[in-house]
Amino acid sequence: MGAEKPIRRMTLRQLLTHSEKCARDLADLVHTSFLGRVSDFRDLSRPVRRRSHYPTMLAMHNALRKLNESAEQMQALAGFLNEHLDAIRDHANREKVNRM
Repeated sequence: MGAEKPIRRMTLRQLLTHSEKCARDLADLVHTSFLGRVSDFRDLSRPVRRRSHYPTMLAMHNALRKLNESAEQMQALAGFLNEHLDAIRDHANREKVNRM
């Protein structure tokens, strides 16, 4: 998202379009990446192990690292979405004041 306008200079339509795309990307990230990594880590850490009787610390560490990376990606995308939603709210408040 390099050559885009700053958020404060976008029109309401642009803000809505970008926030909708960001929300879809966030939902897609949750379904494709995060839930799979949570499931992988859970399978390694639960009492009845499916993959092996005793997973290695390296396997646990790698699964946790991947889960953490997914969580960080989700937090960054959620922060970006939050900025857009704040700008939409500010835009709506300005419009309300201008109509009075």
